[in-house]
Amino acid sequence: MARAAQPAANALFRDYALNHDMADIDPNNSRKLEDFAEIASDWFWESDAAHRMSYLSGRVETVLKIKISDVLGATRAKVSGAQKPDEGWAEHFADLEARRPFRNFEYSFIRPDDGEKLWLRISGHPIFDSAGLFKGYRGIGHDVTAELETMRRLKESNAALAERNTELTQVRRALERSANEDSLTGLLNRRAFERDLEEALSVENNTVILIHIDLDRFKWVNDTLGHPAGDAVLVTAAERLRHIASGIGPVYRVGGDEFLVVLADNAEIESARWISDSILEIMENPIPIERQNTSVGASIGIAAGLGGKFSPQQLIANADIALYEAKKDGRGCARELTPDMLGQIAAKRQLASQIAAAIQNDQIIPFFQPQIDAETNAVIGAEVLARWQHPELGLLAPNAFIDAATELGIVADIDRCMMQKALAFAERSLAAGLNLTSVSINLSAGRLTDPNLVSEVGACWTNRTCRLSIELLETISFDELQRETIVAENIAQLRAMGVKIEMDDFGSGRASITSLLSVRPDRIKIDRHLVQAATRDPMKRQAVSAILEMARALDIESLAEGVETEEDIAVIRGLGCHLFQGYVYARPLPAAGFVDFLRQRQTRAHPGSTGAQHFSDGRKAAFGV
Repeated sequence: MARAAQPAANALFRDYALNHDMADIDPNNSRKLEDFAEIASDWFWESDAAHRMSYLSGRVETVLKIKISDVLGATRAKVSGAQKPDEGWAEHFADLEARRPFRNFEYSFIRPDDGEKLWLRISGHPIFDSAGLFKGYRGIGHDVTAELETMRRLKESNAALAERNTELTQVRRALERSANEDSLTGLLNRRAFERDLEEALSVENNTVILIHIDLDRFKWVNDTLGHPAGDAVLVTAAERLRHIASGIGPVYRVGGDEFLVVLADNAEIESARWISDSILEIMENPIPIERQNTSVGASIGIAAGLGGKFSPQQLIANADIALYEAKKDGRGCARELTPDMLGQIAAKRQLASQIAAAIQNDQIIPFFQPQIDAETNAVIGAEVLARWQHPELGLLAPNAFIDAATELGIVADIDRCMMQKALAFAERSLAAGLNLTSVSINLSAGRLTDPNLVSEVGACWTNRTCRLSIELLETISFDELQRETIVAENIAQLRAMGVKIEMDDFGSGRASITSLLSVRPDRIKIDRHLVQAATRDPMKRQAVSAILEMARALDIESLAEGVETEEDIAVIRGLGCHLFQGYVYARPLPAAGFVDFLRQRQTRAHPGSTGAQHFSDGRKAAFGV
């Protein structure tokens, strides 16, 4: 028989053998059945009422390598080589005792001639005579070793595949996490934020509220205590934000010390306010860093938008505007976007579009605020301040346009313009007999990194009779400055040229003692808020006194800004400072007003002098005023 036909022969044999009594079969047919059994892979068996083997077809000798004569008369369990697992055999014996038919009972068999382990599967059917008396069992057996081995290998393969699939799933999940989670804090990252915000705003008329959080004093922690301390602060901040926003909205870290919370599904502004207030409160709690406690605080901007009417970029920009207002209002607070804010932004953008032309059209002009020595009452110099003579809006102070100029990258052009005009004014003043001995000019951080700064100062400052001082603005991080090689080189070359370096708004918290020692300015200008507070607050007065003592120890000159009353002057003079600048003497003056101020001061100082007493319109015109 062909191999492909063998399963069909086995099935026919099983069906016939299980349903016919061999004793009742015609001898000729019995011989035919024997022949048929020999070509099948199964074998036929019979047992008597005591379960002793009474018949086995010849196929069993081929498979098990045993003699049938050695097996007849023995029960299956007693056949040499049969293995008896307790549980399986107990169930099999239970079937036999109950005289139930059974199918596919499997047991192992150790072949005696070669010791090979086989797995056998038998099925049987009870036999009863015509009177219903139990006579024994008739059934078939089959070698399933190859089948079970194949199944075993398949299971192993499936298990290995399942393990591999588990590994691949874990890798995929790890990749998904790395793609959507911030590695430091475990929060969702910018990619996840952009995806989620776009999805939330794709739902028509869905109210989405964006809360933009920025840590206030994080940069100080990073610069002073180091990046590991900064990382610890970020992790703590993330845990606090996650706790507050749990169940309300996801929290994202989108870079540096910036975090975002998205409230979707028709969010309510009251929820955003509650979350913001909770964040402001918890962020003021101390964070233990390197055996000391530090506190960073936060500023928050809140903006809302409707799905289908707001783009993600528009909502993000609005939240940024609100955050900027919070920082401008002194930090440590939350601000919601208002129509007034949008109006102010629109106005600033309009101004921004006109700044470049204003510089070209000579609309950016210098104002001068006198600096006085209270011991001699003499003018020792002036700080030069930029003003914009706008053709429609009138005179604009720097806070109306400097931010826009910075964003446009042209604040350096304003610095350059002020320097040229101030030094030209100083030269004309000296030529006219006015005693203007020093001018102080503000410089932005961008100018200090300009490789052309030194050569441009040299080209403008031709008459060195008037001293030139450069004030480093409060917006400059002095600690960062020292890490910029070009900044250190520019300051060194300016000093070599004779330019004096001043540190503005000292005591405002921008400049550290470390940076003071690094920069070693020629003069510090004590912050006006600290000066004014010293009049009424003993603690602030002690702070000013400490600053003055430190400056004297380092041989650094001190000037008090923002003096508005004679009492301010008296208090600060009593602490040892004699150089002042503020409204008590004069507000910032245009060139013409400053010429008059200088003339009047010189006239008082020299009553008999006539050289500077009268300035005709023609002489004023020579000053460009």
